[in-house]
Amino acid sequence: MNSKLAPTDAFPDDLAVLNDTDLQVLHSRLQRQLDHEYAHAFEADPETEFRLADVLEELDHRESSPSSRIPDTAFMPVTFLV
Repeated sequence: MNSKLAPTDAFPDDLAVLNDTDLQVLHSRLQRQLDHEYAHAFEADPETEFRLADVLEELDHRESSPSSRIPDTAFMPVTFLV
């Protein structure tokens, strides 16, 4: 997997369905892409900026409304019945 998310790469239609970890990974990949664009083209691609703004909006929404968060089931404790 590439560590950046280019403007032409696939992007989720609905960020609300992503769990917190996947959303944070998406944010990191977009931030790396933005850094790359500024370093090489001295400006950001509008698509990268729009995508990053959407992800930041979703992260802010989840922070202000914990009930909207999707749990990361891979990290949830498992209870066994005996």
